[in-house]
Amino acid sequence: MVVPSSFDPYDAEDAVRNLKGFQKLWYHCKQQPLVPIGIIATCYALTRSAIAVRGGRHKEANKYFTARVVLQGLTLVALVGTSIYMQSDGKTQAERNAEKAARRKQLWLEELDRQGGRLPSSSSTSDNGKV
Repeated sequence: MVVPSSFDPYDAEDAVRNLKGFQKLWYHCKQQPLVPIGIIATCYALTRSAIAVRGGRHKEANKYFTARVVLQGLTLVALVGTSIYMQSDGKTQAERNAEKAARRKQLWLEELDRQGGRLPSSSSTSDNGKV
């Protein structure tokens, strides 16, 4: 028997998936702030190089083209580095899923207690078999 819980729809990952447009963009910018900074700096260098080429200033254009390549590389390093850092908590996906399931089960049981009753216990409810 499955009892609906008010905690089910409030999963953090589902909340991120349900964000719209700029909300999702803003969320990801807060998660990895160096990436948007790198993107803006790269676009600036590219724009300045295009302006220098149109103006016939080839040495300046070459300087900005080099800066663009360096900034793109730094942006890529920031992206990969932040991703590795955020996943390096030493846990596998299965362990994170097990912790999440245990947390949800605990919240579900607490909610049942608040509502005034529990379902009949099973052998997996607690370590000593008592409810």
